[in-house]
Formats: sequence, C-alpha cells, structure tokens
Amino acid sequence: MGAPASKESPTLDFEMVAAGLIDALVVFSLDDEVVWVNQATEHLLGLPRRALIGRNAKQALAMAPWTAELVARFRESPEKNLRGSGTLGVEAGSRQVVAVVSQLLDRTGSPHGVIVSLEDHSPRSRIQNDDERRVQRDALNRLVASVAHELNNPLAGIRGAAQAIGGKADPDGQLRDYAEMIVRQSDRMSDLIASLLLLEAPPAELTPTNIHRILNEVLFLEESVAAAKGVTLGHEFDPSLPNVLGDGARLQQLFLNLLKNAIEASPGNNGQVWVRTRIENSFYIHRDDKRVRYIAVEVTDNGPGLDGETLTELFTPFFSRTEGGHGLGLSIAHSIVDAHGGRIRAENHDGGGACFSVLLPVAEEAAV
Repeated sequence: MGAPASKESPTLDFEMVAAGLIDALVVFSLDDEVVWVNQATEHLLGLPRRALIGRNAKQALAMAPWTAELVARFRESPEKNLRGSGTLGVEAGSRQVVAVVSQLLDRTGSPHGVIVSLEDHSPRSRIQNDDERRVQRDALNRLVASVAHELNNPLAGIRGAAQAIGGKADPDGQLRDYAEMIVRQSDRMSDLIASLLLLEAPPAELTPTNIHRILNEVLFLEESVAAAKGVTLGHEFDPSLPNVLGDGARLQQLFLNLLKNAIEASPGNNGQVWVRTRIENSFYIHRDDKRVRYIAVEVTDNGPGLDGETLTELFTPFFSRTEGGHGLGLSIAHSIVDAHGGRIRAENHDGGGACFSVLLPVAEEAAV
C-alpha cells in the first residue's frame, strides 16, 4: 500500500497580499528604479502607479527627500534594515511618516532589490491629541453644566419675584418697567443656561439613520439664508454609504450648527459651502471583538480659515470669534459627536477656507 498523497498548500500570491496592506510599499530594483508599488503608496503620495514606475528614489520620494537619503544610506550599510521618521509633504498638507528600508531577497537568498515601507502616523498622532483634548474638554463641560444647574433654580426665583413685583406695581409706573426688564433678562439668561445644559445632554438614542436624509433637510433649511448672503451651497454625496448609528434630531442640530458657521464664514456674493460624504479609510477602532468603520461628513467653506488659537480652542465653551457670540455652538456640536461615539476636527485648506470633518460609526459593524 503506497504512502498517502501529501496535501499540497495552495500557492500564495504574495504580491496580492502586499497590494492589500494598509502601509505604503515601494520596491526598488538593484539599479535604484521603482519596479512595484501598492495601492496605499498611490494614496499616500497622491501619484498614480504609472508616474512612479521607473523613477529612482530621489524622484519617486521627492516629497520626502529624507527617505531617499535613507535608501542611499541603506545601500552602503551592513544593516538588515534602517528606520527613520520625518515629514512627507503632499498637496493636502504635510504628514508624519515612519519609513523602514529593507533588503528584498530572491528565492535563493540573493539581493534582488530594496523595499521601502511608509507608515503614515498622522491620523494616529491626531487621534491621540484629540483624545487628550477630549478629556480636558469633557471635564470643563461637566463643570460648566454643573454651574448651570446651580444657577437655574435661583434664576427662576428671581424671575418669579420680578413678575410678582410687576403685578403689584402701578401699570404706568417706572417700577413696572424695571420688573419687566428683570423678567426679560432672566429669560435671556434662562436660554443661555439651557444651552449650557446641552453640554451634559443625556445619552443619544442611536438607531440606524440615513445621514443623507438629514443632510438634505439641513441644506434645505439653510438654502434661503445662504442665498440672501450670496453663498452657493453644494454637495457631493456617496449614495452607496451605509446608515450611521445616530440620533436624527441631534444630528440635525449638529449639522445645522456647522452649516450656519460655514455660511457665516464665507464671503458674501461669491461664497461657496460644500457638504461631502465618504467612507473613512484612515482608521477604524476595535470594539467588542468587532471592527467599527466610520463615515465622514465634511463641511467646507472658502472663508478666511482658522488661526492657530482658534484651531486649538475651537470646541472649548465660551470661546468665540463672533461679536456677541456665546461660544457654545461648537462645544455643543462636540458633545453631540461624543454622544455618538464619533470624532470631529477642524482644518484649514491650503487654498483658503476651513473644513469641519465629522466621523460617525456605521450601523453595520464588520467582524474582524
């Protein structure tokens, strides 16, 4: 009886595996020419594969000259790999990148080329900084909301006393006018306190929600306001996106706030505000053994943009660059996003204007 036939392993297409990696991979020949790149490289460098193949390291990695120098040092080094980090300049702004240069060996173990791996650390650094600010902001929000709670009852007493005084005062007397003024100012303070209490709003009731339905309603509500100022509203929606886990009423409040701010920031008569949706590919999170994906909603304008202090303090309660503003709108927006387990950030465009990006978890969670 012959020996049982061995079960052969299926052939593994290593190029297909490398092509699907999140990190960018660039393969150079021994003659220092690019012979292969994966899709992540095209995305990171903002260049198509045909524009990279055949170029040398200095040409292909011109947006990060230090990486080309790292490749040159590696060719003269006895080390098995070299590692470095620095800035990668691209049209959308600079990114922090970690590069690892390694030897590519053929099946006999002989040198066949050089592999450069580029890992974009910008999203990770930004998320870490966002998390640190989030903790500080949440503490401040809780303090502000607790003070608002304490003010609510005395304010109601003051209003009630003023109404009582006004009711007993001479209808044509000055005392009645003073009492009515106290009531009006009390109502104004009550509205402010109501806004402050939104910083500590109850948990959102999250259900599968069509984000485009909400955004279309928001655009419709603000259409006349934009037209009166001469601002054009536009949108680019990806109709294939799944639902988000959201509270429809609170999401409408969030995007109304962002759209109003964008219209206000845009120049009159030639202002442009765009609302765009897309799937977010730069990061995901693991939750309960599942991988949670995000949908990005971007609200952009062509206004003057945001200065350094504004970018840092934008979501802090009472910070406002608008005359007469309370500085609570964006703080409340941040609280709404937090209640959805999402993220919000603001950036400037290279060509001018600001972009607010809101990341919301999709209703379907993809298992790892």
